[in-house]
Amino acid sequence: MGNFIVSARKYRPSTFKTIVGQDSITTTLKNAVKSNQVAQAFLFCGPRGVGKTTCARVLAKTINCQALTEEGEACNQCESCRSFNQSASFNFFELDAASNSGVDDMRNLVEQVRILPQGATYKVYIIDEVHMLSSAAFNAFLKTLEEPPPYVKFILATTEKHKIIPTILSRCQIFDFKRITTNDIVHHLEYVAHEEGVTFEKAAFEIIAQKADGSLRDALSIFDQAVNFSNGNISYDTIIENLNIIDFKYFFKMIKALNDGDLADVLIQFNDIIKKGFDGLRFIESISEHIRNLMICKLGVNDLLETGDNISLQYIEQAKQVETSVLLEYLDIFNRCSTTYKSSNNKRLHVELALMMCVKKKIKASNPTKELKTNNTFQTTENKPLKTEIPPLTTNESKTSFKRTVKQEVTPIQTTNIKSLLEKEKQPTNTESTENKDNKDTTHEINYEVNEPKVEEAEENCVCITQDPIELITENWKTYVENATPNSYAARMLLNNQPPVIKEDKLYFEVANSIAEKEIKNVMPALLRIISTETDINFTYSIAINSEIKTHTTIIDPDEKFKKMAESNNNLFTLKQNLNLNIF
Repeated sequence: MGNFIVSARKYRPSTFKTIVGQDSITTTLKNAVKSNQVAQAFLFCGPRGVGKTTCARVLAKTINCQALTEEGEACNQCESCRSFNQSASFNFFELDAASNSGVDDMRNLVEQVRILPQGATYKVYIIDEVHMLSSAAFNAFLKTLEEPPPYVKFILATTEKHKIIPTILSRCQIFDFKRITTNDIVHHLEYVAHEEGVTFEKAAFEIIAQKADGSLRDALSIFDQAVNFSNGNISYDTIIENLNIIDFKYFFKMIKALNDGDLADVLIQFNDIIKKGFDGLRFIESISEHIRNLMICKLGVNDLLETGDNISLQYIEQAKQVETSVLLEYLDIFNRCSTTYKSSNNKRLHVELALMMCVKKKIKASNPTKELKTNNTFQTTENKPLKTEIPPLTTNESKTSFKRTVKQEVTPIQTTNIKSLLEKEKQPTNTESTENKDNKDTTHEINYEVNEPKVEEAEENCVCITQDPIELITENWKTYVENATPNSYAARMLLNNQPPVIKEDKLYFEVANSIAEKEIKNVMPALLRIISTETDINFTYSIAINSEIKTHTTIIDPDEKFKKMAESNNNLFTLKQNLNLNIF
């Protein structure tokens, strides 16, 4: 039995043309070789498995090729190319910076650079994972990298460009390798499968490409594993089983059930996924990615899909059936579920509650007036209107609109309808008419009391003032203060101990010091809003500091404090007795 060579090595590209998914970089390098404008140092950076080292090896072979093709590719026939392919070239050196990271290793490299190439134009040094070099090694290598001999080329490769010092970066031509797309990986897997005589389903290769996450080397490793598992017949079902991946069909069914508001079907689908051995967190991550793909199709930017053509069509069809706002609600719910998943005790129930919330959101989005019929099992208050910051008063007076009137002449518009109404009820005497005329300019308010009005228009136009605003504020002052100061005990005491003097539309306060002034100012906006709501008058306020006001400080011992607290809550006595507590 011969030695097995993994597909990633067996089908490693040997020319620029066969490098997968890096067309812009390979075109630039080929043109540089053809025009004989190859830089002295290159830096290839990017994620794993995208072809950095492979491209460096191809470039090293190409610049020493003795019979370049018209396209700028190596011929693979000359002596230099053959020796390179057989790993017998004396002009090619590949170093691993992880195991040669010290300053002494770089000094040895500098010494070797002085030796001329043997039977070739250039000596090429490839330093892989160059970010692993120490700071001293970088500094020892810096001068040689900046001014190397004309026959030396350096190619540095790394996955973490940010760890390389700027002085090295400024001396290299930098090429950023991109992640290989799903379609490019699928095409390359099809080529390898044809070469190996493996039967396959394209949908299976699409799953492999997504699992590889842009790395061709990872995709080829999964391919070798799948060939052994399926005995040379790679199907979608075998890949799903081998890679332990949740089938896409479950997510399409799940979104359909959520969109239909079928909670029972949603829970059944989730139960099937749990039975196959998948945990809730993987389900949340997978369905979130599925919803993300639906959102991309909904927005019409299908190029952002990292799936094969076959699955992309299914995404496009389902995206037409779901509203954008609903998808955003789903993403928000699953994102919060993922955040709190690890801290949950019952993880399965945690995910099921998220699915229930998704069903409820869909029903509310489709029919806002319809509530989910679940016997109040999981009614929430998310979509209920927020309560006002200041709770309304519950007194009977608060339900009446009050208007304060000042001394002024009553206009005919205010009295015409009421007078006509009174004339129908009772004809006034001459004396009464004279008295009403005299009182027109002298009274602060004119209140007409009608017991049984017979005209509907009179009921609409009559503004019944039941109580003066100043009297209303005075009577309900403590209630207003309590509602305005839920979190400020000091301000509540100050306002209750020193009620204001009300003149016209202004409240006048006198306090003993600036501290009291500050406490009252902090709560005045809320207090004025309450007063304005109850009286329909926009009051202002003024605070004056009067040092003659005496402040009384009372020291209360714990027993007195407990008795005071127990007056408002009798359960404190029971609590003290049951727990056998002492007051210190």
